[in-house]
Amino acid sequence: MPQPEFGRRLRKLRAGRGLSQRDLASGAVNQSYISLLESGARVPTLDVVAHLAKMLGVPLRDLAGDIDVDMEAGAAAPAPGPAGPAPAAFVQELLATSAIDQGDLDQAEQQLTRLFESAVAAGSPTAILTQGLDLERVLEMRGDRPARYALLGRLLPVAESSGVAEARVRIRVSLAAAARDVGRLDEAFGHIEHAQQEIDATAYRHGAEHIKLMAVHISILADSGGGAEIVRLVNGMLAMAEQLDSPGISGRAHWAASLALAAAGETDRSLELLAGARRMLANPRTSLRDWARFSRAAASTLLDVDADRERIDDYMRAARAATVAEAGPDANRLAALEVRYAIATGDPERALAMAATVDESLLMGLEGVRFLHAVGSALVRVDRAGEAVATLRRAAQLAEEISAFRRASQLWRELNDLMASQN
Repeated sequence: MPQPEFGRRLRKLRAGRGLSQRDLASGAVNQSYISLLESGARVPTLDVVAHLAKMLGVPLRDLAGDIDVDMEAGAAAPAPGPAGPAPAAFVQELLATSAIDQGDLDQAEQQLTRLFESAVAAGSPTAILTQGLDLERVLEMRGDRPARYALLGRLLPVAESSGVAEARVRIRVSLAAAARDVGRLDEAFGHIEHAQQEIDATAYRHGAEHIKLMAVHISILADSGGGAEIVRLVNGMLAMAEQLDSPGISGRAHWAASLALAAAGETDRSLELLAGARRMLANPRTSLRDWARFSRAAASTLLDVDADRERIDDYMRAARAATVAEAGPDANRLAALEVRYAIATGDPERALAMAATVDESLLMGLEGVRFLHAVGSALVRVDRAGEAVATLRRAAQLAEEISAFRRASQLWRELNDLMASQN
């Protein structure tokens, strides 16, 4: 996009609609970036131009000017004639969208996988990234963490060769979260470091994706046993979220902060932020899936900090209701949470009965460590010491494998105390 011509067009279109730079800012671009665009100090990618044209309600070419707009990179394709058949790819996109709307994630995954593999075969970087990220969203909704991690690994070299910093940052942030979810904390740190080095020079600076990066970084530190750095990052993330004036984004920032601060031992502030997250997310804009995830995460945090029973019960009821209503793939995670809840409420027999219904292979990273710890604790309480020792040892070894060293140290101490009591 030639500058400063683009900046002048953007400013004229915005002013003509009576919009401020703040009005035009959204998750994709922030106010300061719009200011840089209008002054000619930044050259936007076509994806950013397409986003701004949509926000302004104008055709892409009105904003892009007379340059040759690549149809694949964002311009609207001409509609087929009345007698002409719709392109096969377009039909598949419609089928995938319909399947997502109807909750048929298996069908959505099949359609998007076909589109993605077709894009790979055609060798089109823009199509590969676009279709790949659509597929990644469905895999995340399905809770298929290994498949999501593998897909993002395929997308990363495409993003790196695209020459678009926003693409690299977007994939790195998601890949860091995916690596965390499958227990690869060291790799997750590497992706976060790369994203941090680039994000200030992108349209994501101080926007929703920047906050997501910080939230993922904070969660990785919490899983690995970080301390003082978590508090510093939490404060910065919350201040950045406040500037966006979005309850949804602020709610998710409070959510991530509360979980991390609980792991860092900042219990009082963690509970305060958790309550704030609930107030912000309890609105119709929060999807049932996100509400179920939040409720389970909140209950898990309260169990970790040994909160009062009434508060834990409140979030457990919400987690059960939302998970069942969602009818998604997270029933296994709810069952694992029920095991921990049964231990906290003094019912080890029920904990072991619930544990028998859990598919342990679907629990990744720290989630698996927590589950094994709960099962080991239940076995101790029903005087099955030999099985408890073996289970707690597995939990400690798994914690070490995923670099959750603080949790591993805690488990080894607990195991040594148990073994000493048997001698």
